Amino acid sequence: MYGCLSLPFRLLGLLIVAALVYVGWMERARLAPYWHRLTDRPAATAVGTTGRPGVLALRRATDKVDSLNGWGADSVTLSASEMASLVGAGLDQRVRSELDSLAVTLGEGRIAVAGKIRTAGLPRDVLGPLAGAFNDREPIQGAGPVQVTGPGLAAWRLDAFQVRDFEFPREMVPRIVGLLAGDQRDSVLSIVIPVGIGRVRVHPDGVTLYPSSQLP
Repeated sequence: MYGCLSLPFRLLGLLIVAALVYVGWMERARLAPYWHRLTDRPAATAVGTTGRPGVLALRRATDKVDSLNGWGADSVTLSASEMASLVGAGLDQRVRSELDSLAVTLGEGRIAVAGKIRTAGLPRDVLGPLAGAFNDREPIQGAGPVQVTGPGLAAWRLDAFQVRDFEFPREMVPRIVGLLAGDQRDSVLSIVIPVGIGRVRVHPDGVTLYPSSQLP
């Protein structure tokens, strides 16, 4: 009798689990950063505003940087589109030429850069059994913190990278980045930035730039 009574509850539990799995799969892109935060594993995505590079956005970004130098502002804040324009203009041209539809999403202390990249150049031993499943161009996304390393130069240190829905193990990220940037052994991509920026602070709703004159 008790077994008969518990059957509907078991069925209801299975339906709830199935619904959660379905919602999790459909919303995986939005939920992934929260899951990675809970598991202490960096995500190739970010939770924040997204922007794309543009001529006007780049002009606004450079005007704001000029205010750090000429007008003596304590700080300025870039929008996601303005930050995307600086990243797009500052990446090595060989890397930039491989990326279509570039977009930058701001997170807390990190940025995620998405686009479409040519996968034919990636070695089969890196892609493993997935090598035959990728098209010539696939959506990719990488994420990590950005730090000013010197006058006119910033470093974007990737700690997560994915092609389509396949996220590479963290220990493989340096090799993937090396294939993009040339013969290097770490997971850092250099970004040329306007001179005068001393420090950047990334938030989901904007990127605050501080002048180099504030550095000790």
